[in-house]
Amino acid sequence: MSSLRNSLHRRNHKERSQLAHRAKFGILEKHKDYVLRARDYHSKQERIRTLQRKAENRNKDEFYFGMVNQKTNAGVHIQDRGNFAMPVDMVKILKTQDENYIRTMRHANAKKIDRIKSQLRAMADLVGERGSVDEEELALLEKGGVLASRKPKGKRRARSTSGPKHVVFLEEGEKDTHGRFLDPAPAPAAVSNDDDEPGVDLGWKPEGHQQRKKGKQKAQADGDSDLQLLEEESKKHRRRLVQELSARMERDQQLRYAERELEMQRFLMGKGRTKKLKGVEVVKEEGDADEDGEDEDRPVRTSEKTYKPRVYKWKAERKR
Repeated sequence: MSSLRNSLHRRNHKERSQLAHRAKFGILEKHKDYVLRARDYHSKQERIRTLQRKAENRNKDEFYFGMVNQKTNAGVHIQDRGNFAMPVDMVKILKTQDENYIRTMRHANAKKIDRIKSQLRAMADLVGERGSVDEEELALLEKGGVLASRKPKGKRRARSTSGPKHVVFLEEGEKDTHGRFLDPAPAPAAVSNDDDEPGVDLGWKPEGHQQRKKGKQKAQADGDSDLQLLEEESKKHRRRLVQELSARMERDQQLRYAERELEMQRFLMGKGRTKKLKGVEVVKEEGDADEDGEDEDRPVRTSEKTYKPRVYKWKAERKR
């Protein structure tokens, strides 16, 4: 009977998988996973109860030799980790090495910024066609020095490079104010009915004219579509370059702040009295929520906060 039962086909029972709308919670926990998690939880709870029981039954007057080098502060046990303060000269050397590394990274980043700027300046649509550039990209390009700023730096009005505004109408053969004769108007060119030969009126259409005209229109349409594709690719490439330029300029600014902070720390380790003028400032990025919670609906950026270095002033001391 058992051999007959084993020979029959049985249904394979598969474990249930995680539902699609709960995929964010990870893999579905099976019974064996729950058993392991429960055992770990109960073992930790048992250890905590054992430590609590030992602390309750401990004799406060008991002495052991570990108390000689231990101390407490307001009932909190303070244990020395064995750290020791390094000499000031060694710390200065380490900070100098860090500063040199940051300076090297700044030089490498500056070379990449110059290369990106040269590529942006080489694009023809940035010189004369400002309308094809977005306002955000235009502001970044002006900030990076790729394009000239639209706002005048001084209060002085820019001098007009055009000629005089007064218009003088002269007849044929008369002289202008500079003593030059007015050239007669050129004769109009002959009107042509054929697009292949402008300026010549044949009066009749050769054979195959319509076919040539249709072929020329089709080639012109294909050329326009290819030109449009090239313009779109050029805009995408320019947008990528502008985004990279913005990121590298921000990186250069933060590297400059870090280099200045290390230099400031090295100078503070030296001699001379100082006066603090400005502390470390947090640079708030766009999209950060305020502390009062007024901008809770605004999305908060998860990027790391950036800081501006502190500013000190050394007091003048008379040297003997």
